[in-house]
Amino acid sequence: MLIKFTFASGAALMLTATPAMAQATFDEDGITIGDDDTNVNIGGRIHLDGVSVSDDVTPFRDRVDLRRFRVDATVTVAEDFRFKVDADIAGTSTGFRNVWASYSGIDNVIIKAGNFIAPVAGENMMSSNNIKLMERSLASTLAPSFLLGGAVTYRGSNWSATGGYFFDPIEQNPLRPADVGESIAARFVVAPIRERKEVLHFAVGLENRDLDPGSVSRVSARPEFGLDGTTLTRTGSLTGVDSYTNYNVEAAYMNGPFLVKGNYIVRDNSAPTLGDPNFNGGSVEAAWVITGERQRYGMTNGTFGAIRPRGDLGAVEVAARYSFLDLNDALVTGGEEQNWSVGVNWYITRNVRVMGNYVHAKTTPGRNGLRESVDAVMTRFQIAF
Repeated sequence: MLIKFTFASGAALMLTATPAMAQATFDEDGITIGDDDTNVNIGGRIHLDGVSVSDDVTPFRDRVDLRRFRVDATVTVAEDFRFKVDADIAGTSTGFRNVWASYSGIDNVIIKAGNFIAPVAGENMMSSNNIKLMERSLASTLAPSFLLGGAVTYRGSNWSATGGYFFDPIEQNPLRPADVGESIAARFVVAPIRERKEVLHFAVGLENRDLDPGSVSRVSARPEFGLDGTTLTRTGSLTGVDSYTNYNVEAAYMNGPFLVKGNYIVRDNSAPTLGDPNFNGGSVEAAWVITGERQRYGMTNGTFGAIRPRGDLGAVEVAARYSFLDLNDALVTGGEEQNWSVGVNWYITRNVRVMGNYVHAKTTPGRNGLRESVDAVMTRFQIAF
């Protein structure tokens, strides 16, 4: 709780440090208070989901509920210093997410410290506001998410490299801690083609995590619909894992409104009592904005951004994905799963999106040793600013 209190207090101090007579604006980027030298931006996101499931052996519930309700504050000082705090206050999980400070006063360099997504897989680093389907792929569960640490990024004209050292996230279930330890993480991105309307992207990422003595490791994945915490693939608590290394490779091609991308990730576990199991997963995804708006790309992280509708009726995008996850190896039987997903996105404005998804999930077999098929239809109403 001490870390949480310290970061929350820091956020309050940042907000109260804004000049009393500063100008305030409210637009597509949220509420901005301040001037060119110092400003505070306040934003948030609301993801309201509905899910209807045709289950098989494992029971799932039909639900309408908040997937995320997040608020955030970002402070910029003299363009070079940034401080960010955000937290989920409702939804399938709550607590702090991004809590970090960064400095970009050195040419082409960004220094960052705090709680943020470790730089390994682009899918995990991409904002949930911008993902093409309502949930990330099965394979994303193998890559790290939020961790507490520090990283340095160097950016060239068509490449970037990031490396960092990380500990445990500031939000961890105290009753069921897992993967407690320390990580070295790195990501290298290159874009041989990087034009406004055309991008060819390649990236590799790596994380080596040493676990504390007595710590357990867990891997599980929801079947790409997120309101129900039920899983079809899950290792349970693995004891005897000394360390593991994640290797991630990805590629993408963007041309105007078209985007196709894929990734493959392997986890190599050092766990002699379990037979040193290897887990792996991957995905291939395609999207097309049928109203013609272009896809957007950011070089620093090597991720794709939000669609900006041009017409009065907004922008419409269709997307499809195949993904898989294999948690069966050596003495571990966490299950194998394949998912096929299709979706449509209606970007009513830059801040409002309506999503519809269909997911077919199939285990061969799942964590329970049984083969089963699950179908789900989902919708989302999203507000983000």
